Amino acid sequence: MGLSRFGKFLKYSMFLFNIVILVAGCALLGFGVYSHTTENRLTQISVILGDFYSYVFSMALIVSGGVVIIISFFGCCGAIKEVKCMLGTFFFLLLCMLLGMIIGSIIAFVKKDEISETVLHELSTSLNSSYGMPGQQKITDTWNLMQTFFKCCGVHGGVNSSTSWAYYREYSVWFQNQTQGMREYVPDSCCSNAFGPNRTKCVGGEGYETIIPAVRPPVGRDFYNDLLFTEGCYNAILGVFEENVKILAGAGAGISVLMVLGMVFAVCLCRRIKDEFYFE
Repeated sequence: MGLSRFGKFLKYSMFLFNIVILVAGCALLGFGVYSHTTENRLTQISVILGDFYSYVFSMALIVSGGVVIIISFFGCCGAIKEVKCMLGTFFFLLLCMLLGMIIGSIIAFVKKDEISETVLHELSTSLNSSYGMPGQQKITDTWNLMQTFFKCCGVHGGVNSSTSWAYYREYSVWFQNQTQGMREYVPDSCCSNAFGPNRTKCVGGEGYETIIPAVRPPVGRDFYNDLLFTEGCYNAILGVFEENVKILAGAGAGISVLMVLGMVFAVCLCRRIKDEFYFE
């Protein structure tokens, strides 16, 4: 005997639900492969943070996409063919993925200080000894890209920090290797208008010895330079993340709800198949 109207509703709803999951899985897999094999901003930033982070991120996308595709396959086939075993497998895989997301989020939260220290160390190391050096053009270009895009300068801290805009002067080999003419205290990528007539005002030069970046921190009101990015890049990137944390949290909650909904559909359809095929 076939399924009732409600059973058919569950069947086709779950089928359509898994088609959406399949499309999402293909998108994740495709983006993961793209990130792993193509030169892009992610791979550029990995030059600074280390290839490990780029590799982990891209492989996580590839594995997640593959798992989602497999899950959607069991869900689609189990629903349309009304096979309880496949629906049970779909439920189990979806549950494992949900638990994995929860455990991963907990680990990331617990390890956030350790992750922050590692990122700061990699940023400081690359800017200290590699920026502007022969044979390190990729690192130099990545720093310039990051500073221009996020409107930041240096590693960490605000206007009064010696590790933000002042990092170049205090620690970088790039600054120490400047031997001819007037020294530039920061690169052009730290300036809001690097190619304008006031470039010298931003990077430091004759006539601007009484304002930053020529003046070391702390910065008083009279020393401020409106052309210079004064926030460290770590803080700028973290600020962008914090501004969008509600969106990210909402997306995570939405995905979790969809996963729970998928598991509920699977259980209900399994019970319908059992009841209507064996009991009736």
